[in-house]
Amino acid sequence: MADREREKKKKRAYLDDFEKDLNGNYQYRGAHYRYAGEHPHSRVLALLWLFCGGGAALTVGAGALPGATAHAPVYLLLPYMAALVLALYAVVLLVRLTRGGVRLRAYVHEQTAQKLPSFCRVTAVLCAAAAVGQGVAVFAEDTQLLMSTCGIFILFELLSCAAFAAAVRLLKRMLWEKEE
Repeated sequence: MADREREKKKKRAYLDDFEKDLNGNYQYRGAHYRYAGEHPHSRVLALLWLFCGGGAALTVGAGALPGATAHAPVYLLLPYMAALVLALYAVVLLVRLTRGGVRLRAYVHEQTAQKLPSFCRVTAVLCAAAAVGQGVAVFAEDTQLLMSTCGIFILFELLSCAAFAAAVRLLKRMLWEKEE
């Protein structure tokens, strides 16, 4: 019971950085992180949106193909569904990162810029696993790969994997400097 309370306090520790001003409004007084990369912040964000947003759109599009996941085996559905959830969550993190601007609050930086590379990396691996699962399912059923939606599903998932891998590479090159 005490462990849960300590855990809860740890998760909400950033709330200690807010103080009331004279009007009774809360003001953030904690640390900030400033983007310090060599390329302009807007250009980097546009590329991130291209990679993460495009990868998420390809992942959604792969599942929307008629018959691509119908009666699919578990080894195809599990990685695909996990990739879909993580791709959409990566977009949510990217929205928060974009909304924060060039100067992020410390807790926003921790929740977005630090976690986004891991989510993109795992999503890329799961997209590749879904593509492999679809390939195994196609060969197990002995159907035509190139003439079916299964081939398009594999192509979409591999392109999504490449997009998220490119996003990871770009995110690792983004530099942030801490300001007190």
